[in-house]
Amino acid sequence: MRDAGAVPSYRINYQGPREHAVEAARVLADADGIELTASQPFEAKAGSEDVVLRLTVEGSTDDVLDAVALTRGQLPPGATIEIAEG
Repeated sequence: MRDAGAVPSYRINYQGPREHAVEAARVLADADGIELTASQPFEAKAGSEDVVLRLTVEGSTDDVLDAVALTRGQLPPGATIEIAEG
């Protein structure tokens, strides 16, 4: 178990096909040094068949950056994953 005071949290947003959202979350959560701590229900993206999935992870900045890059490399065309501002 991690000490929540010692490890920063990051909000991560996935946007893309619903059928790939869970896989993207799994790849992110399985990355070295990452702990998935929360996820919000899927949100439909207006005017599109895509969804938005908002996740919260804990890990060092380097581990989070590496995990997002790893996940991004496995996304289908047109899907995105990013570290959210704020």
